[in-house]
Amino acid sequence: MVKIMTIAILSRMLTQQPGNYRHQWRKGATAWLLCLNLAFLPGYADFVVTDDSGREVSLKQPAQRIVSTAPHVTEMLFAIGAGELIVGAAEFSNYPEAAKNIPRIGSHSKLNLEKIIELQPDLVIAWQTGNPESDLNKLADLEFPVFVSEPRNLEDIPSNLKRLGTLTGSTGTAEESANEFMALTQSIIEANKNKKNVRVFYQVWEQPLMTLNGEHLVSKVIQHCGGENIFSSLNLIAPQISIESILQENPDVIIAGDIPGAEDEWKQYWKRWPQLQAVAKDQLYSIPADLIVQHTPRLVKGMEMMCAILDQARIAQSE
Repeated sequence: MVKIMTIAILSRMLTQQPGNYRHQWRKGATAWLLCLNLAFLPGYADFVVTDDSGREVSLKQPAQRIVSTAPHVTEMLFAIGAGELIVGAAEFSNYPEAAKNIPRIGSHSKLNLEKIIELQPDLVIAWQTGNPESDLNKLADLEFPVFVSEPRNLEDIPSNLKRLGTLTGSTGTAEESANEFMALTQSIIEANKNKKNVRVFYQVWEQPLMTLNGEHLVSKVIQHCGGENIFSSLNLIAPQISIESILQENPDVIIAGDIPGAEDEWKQYWKRWPQLQAVAKDQLYSIPADLIVQHTPRLVKGMEMMCAILDQARIAQSE
C-alpha cells in the first residue's frame, strides 16, 4: 500500500512540472522509483548484526534453517521462539525438552562438518571458545553465514537474545525475554550490594582439577553476589590448578558444578584437607551446571542459588 501511494504521488507531481523542467525531474523520479521497487523486493532488506567476535553478519531474509554448535545457543533460540528453526544442534542440547529431538551435528569441540553441510543451513550460530576455530573457518569459507556467540557478562545474554531475534525475525519475543532477564538480574544485584565479601573457589572438574578465571561469566555472577573468585587473575579462561594453590588461597566456600550421582564423592575428596576454611566450616556446595555455566536466561536461577550459598557462607563465618 505504501509503495502504491508513493508512486501515485510521484506520478501526479511529474505531470504538474513545467515543460522545461519535466525531462530532468522525470530522470530523478525514475531513479527514485527504481530504488523504491528494489526496496520492496523480497530479500532486499538485510538483517544485519555484529556478532561477539566483532564481525558483521548479514542475511537477506530471516534465517529458516539454523545449526546450533553449542547447548547455550540452542537454549537461547528456544527462549526467543526460534527453536523450530533449528535443523541441527550440538550434543547436550537438552533444554527445553523439544531440543532433545533435534538431529546432532557432533559435540561443541568436534563438529561434524559433513553433517552440517548436508543440512544446508542458512545460518550457523557458533561458540567462540568452545568450537574449533578451524571448523568455523571452513564453514565461513563455504559461505555459510556464521554468527559467533560468546557471552562474558550478564548484559551479553540479553544482547545475544536481541541479535538472534533480528536474524530469525523473532524480535518481539527476543525483546521480551531480554527485558525479563535484565529486570530479574538487576533485582538480584541490588539485593546483594554491600554484603560482606566471601572468597570462592569454583570447581569445574576434579581430575584434572580445573576452575574458571575472571573472564568467565561464572566469576561475574560470584561478584554480583558479593563474592570473590580466588583464581580470577589467572590467564586461561578454564585453567588447571593444583591442590597446593587452593590450600594457599584458603577459600571460604567451595562450589562445584553438579556431578549427578557423585555429590558425596566430591565432598569426601575435599574433606581430606580439614585445614581449609571451607571444609572446616562445612561450606561445600554444588549448583546444576546448566544453570550457572551456560549463558542462557536460566542463569537467573543459578545466580539466585549462588547468592543464597554465599549468604550461608557469611553465616558460617560469623559462628
